[in-house]
Parts: sequence; structure tokens; C-alpha cells
Amino acid sequence: MLSLLSRGLKIPNKIYFYSCVPKASKMDETFMFNYIKKCIPPLDGSSHKGQAGRIGVVGGSLEYTGAPYFAGISALKVGADLVHIFCTTPAATVIKSYSPELIVHPLLDISNAVSMISPWFDRLHCIVIGPGLGREPSTFQVVSELIKTIQEKKIPLVIDADGLFLITENPELIKDFSSPVILTPNKMEYERLCNKVNGQAGLRHLGSKVTILRKGPVDEVFSVDTKVEWKSNTGGSGRRCGGQGDLLSGSIATFLHWATAKTEKVESGSDKELLGASVSCYAASRLVRLCNEKAFKVKGRSMLANDMIDHIHDSFEELYGQ
Repeated sequence: MLSLLSRGLKIPNKIYFYSCVPKASKMDETFMFNYIKKCIPPLDGSSHKGQAGRIGVVGGSLEYTGAPYFAGISALKVGADLVHIFCTTPAATVIKSYSPELIVHPLLDISNAVSMISPWFDRLHCIVIGPGLGREPSTFQVVSELIKTIQEKKIPLVIDADGLFLITENPELIKDFSSPVILTPNKMEYERLCNKVNGQAGLRHLGSKVTILRKGPVDEVFSVDTKVEWKSNTGGSGRRCGGQGDLLSGSIATFLHWATAKTEKVESGSDKELLGASVSCYAASRLVRLCNEKAFKVKGRSMLANDMIDHIHDSFEELYGQ
């Protein structure tokens, strides 16, 4: 077991991570940390720009410009090389103003959106759908077609926020994926999804490559392969400011690319893509919770998602090394 005490961390008075994992499960902390570290690209100068991750974010609307920024910037700060954001026209200039690092495409609301966006997907290693997407029927129609394109191109997919609303309305969109799909519902989103599929048992019939990370006081993964499920409540705080889920989805995307690119390095009796998706969720969950914990110690009730971004670097090194 990876010792928190050996790293000088104060362990809070709560249920420890390993108490949440069934004794028969292989998904203990040691296994998952070892898996993650094998997948992280080394900083040894052997790779070129783009290999560490080209991530796409489909989201951003007139009302919601912060969410795609948070998802994109967290993907970059975790270690991806490039992030492309596909948003509506009114959102583009605002998102560009947040960071020059983000490549912003104001294409989501144009008449030929699908044909203009789809070719960009050939360059991407993983795509996040949902942050700041909004619920305009015309946008959902475009995104539904884009999901079909992502399925055909076999690109790993993370779905969050309003993307989850779309999937709850039409679960068939993700049923036949052969590449990993990760859903990241909070409590209310999870309940709506369960109601749609006739309870928690129905979640396992959403698709053979679907992994669900239920966010909450305890983060929990549900999978078609029950052997890769886990629960964790390590880290975090009582502060629930907006944007934390977007930081999580962007972080998952980078870890998911790394995991799917290095599945051959890990021996396992489980479906390697489901295992990689599960461990990616764990890696991002632990990272974002530690960022939350560190930022809360400094800012307390005033903590915002931007304050958590400032701790991605030191939290990553503390958990996973350089």
C-alpha cells in the first residue's frame, strides 16, 4: 500500500481509500498507482509535440464560457500538448481571451458544423463533450452527429455536464462504441441516468465500453467489468464551487489518452480498455481532490476553480512524480 504518511501527508479522520474497495478486488491503491506511473510519458526529450495528447473539447455557448476553458486548461496542465475547443460563435472570443494556449474553433452553431468539425477529429487522441454545451436542440442535433463520427473513428470519449443530459435522453448514442466512453455524472445527473435505464443495474447495459464515474463525497466507478470498479473518498474539502467537474473531465481526458496508448505495458485479465478507463478516472479523481484540498487550505470558503488550477503541478508531482 502506498503510504500517505511516508510522504508527510496528514490523513483526515475519514474512511480510508482501501476500506472502500472489496477485498476480492484487484483495484487497490498500489495497483492503480503503478498502472498510472507506467502510462505517464517520460520527460526525457524522446517525444515530439502532440504525442503527449491532443485533446478536443466540444462545448462552450453564449451563457457558458468558463466550463470549456477549465476542461481544456486542466488537460494541458496535467500534461497534454494541445487542446482544441469546438464552441458556438458567441463563446469563441471570450474563451480565447482566457488563455492563448487553447485552440478555439467557433463552429458548433454554423450550418455545416458536422462537416467542418469532423476532419479535426482525425488529429485528436481523446474528446470531451459537454462542458458549457448548453441545451439548445440545434446544438444537441450537431453533437449527436459528432458522437457518431467519434464512434466511427474509434476515439476515446469523456462525457460530462450537458453532454450527460443528451445521453440520458438518448442512451443509444453510446451503445455500440468500440473505444472507451467515460460518463462523469454528479448525484442528480446519476439519478436521472438511473431513472432512464431502470435503475443502477441498467447502467451496465449502456454499452460494452462504457465506464461511469459517479462524483460525490465518495467517487465511485461502475463498469461492465465489475473487477475494475473502485470507490475513493481521499482528499477534497467541503467547498463545492463551480468548475470542479470541468477540471476533472479535462484531467480524465489526458490520463485516458496515456492509458489507452500504453495498454500493452500492463498485464491484466480484464478488458484493457475498461481497465484503462477506470484507472484514468482514479488518477484524475485523486489529482483534482488533492488540488481541492490544497486550494481550500489557502482560500477556505473563498476558494474557486481557478485556485485549484494553481495546484495541478504540485499535486501531480506529489502523487505521480515528474
